Amino acid sequence: MTIGLFLKKKKIKEYIEKYNMLNKGDGVVLGLSGGPDSVCLFFVLLALKEEYNLTISAVHINHMIRGKDADEDQEYVESLCKEFNVPLNALRIDIPALAKASGRSIEEEARIARYEAFDRAAAAFEEQGIPTKIAVAHNADDNAETVLFHMARGTGLDGVCGIAPKRDKIIRPLLTVPKKDILELLNENEVAYCIDGTNAETDYDRNRIRHNIMPELAKINDRALEHISDMTARLSEIADYISLESNGLLQMAKLEGDKLRKRTIATAPRVIASQAIKDYLSKYMPYQKDVAAVHVDSILDLLNEDGERQIQLPYKKTLIISYEEIYVIDTANEDNQKQINPTFNYREFDYEEGMKYPTETYTKWFDCDRIGANIVIRTRAEGDYLCIDSDGNRKSIQDYFVDEKIPRHLRDEVPLVCDGNHVMWVVGHRVSEYYKISKNTTRVLEISYTEE
Repeated sequence: MTIGLFLKKKKIKEYIEKYNMLNKGDGVVLGLSGGPDSVCLFFVLLALKEEYNLTISAVHINHMIRGKDADEDQEYVESLCKEFNVPLNALRIDIPALAKASGRSIEEEARIARYEAFDRAAAAFEEQGIPTKIAVAHNADDNAETVLFHMARGTGLDGVCGIAPKRDKIIRPLLTVPKKDILELLNENEVAYCIDGTNAETDYDRNRIRHNIMPELAKINDRALEHISDMTARLSEIADYISLESNGLLQMAKLEGDKLRKRTIATAPRVIASQAIKDYLSKYMPYQKDVAAVHVDSILDLLNEDGERQIQLPYKKTLIISYEEIYVIDTANEDNQKQINPTFNYREFDYEEGMKYPTETYTKWFDCDRIGANIVIRTRAEGDYLCIDSDGNRKSIQDYFVDEKIPRHLRDEVPLVCDGNHVMWVVGHRVSEYYKISKNTTRVLEISYTEE
């Protein structure tokens, strides 16, 4: 089978055009491991180069995991690119050392390193004004294995949609092509390729699926792979619709300061609200997959409860479900927290009937004769209270904060003007009834609060 017949038989051009993977004049950065899939994609892109006027370059990563075998893979890729005059950027990256330092798995560290290298190569093209795509060689088998892997570990709709044909700059032109067809093309044309010996090991979860589960599914139905691909395509259409609805929900729920209106999310259909919460949290995470289903489900279950709730997220982030709002705080990054330098100014004077009371939120008058101790400016302490009416009824500061729906994580930051445990003024909120100006007042203490 020639490469031209392969393109036609597997409808690769139609697939590329369906998802608008390539446009004329594009640059393409190919992830070229030397394995059969990437070598096949190498020749597919060369076959399309003239028609699309493509500028092609390749990136190869030697992960320094397999010793001499990895070095031989690199040598093969270098010779292949040289033979067909394709620029190559071959990198040696010590993945085991990086994984040890980061605490991530070797597979995850290798994936991150690859895509960072691809992004750098694409950026170099784009600096020359060339729109650029990153081509990777996932095939139909990879897609099916990914779906089964996600199902086994637990997943939502995104997980069973499989691998996306296109995401941002990344394109996957071979995603519907079975592995056996790729091998058939290369073998018939006597095209060499590299074999990663670790792919035969069943120590890795994905390899167990590849060698143990996929063959059994083929025995049940020899079109199982095709059916899984069709299923993921249909589910992707459903996911796209839900994503559209969730984006609309987020726009309706949006409040100032990247907060969300709690009621808007709580009253939405759960499937839409779930995706909206996932999209919202993803903005605070390095990778969308850091937002697990357990986080989303916990949040949805708490939306209809009274009071304030908190959900701990990865990377020392905390989601606050307040009385009317939903928002995320970063407990690790003090630089992102507002630094306040409070200043209190005092003025004491004789009171005369008819004086106009200050109307500013941060300037208050107090009856000097009722102040029993030295005034202290501090945050809340055990036993603090204020008077809530002229009859002298008291309310603890804790209860006041709850009743006023002041978020829990802010309560220890609210300045209090105190006369012992009697709170004269909850700054920014209210004063105690006990210290208010009355007809018996002779001296006034004025306190003004400013912050920088």
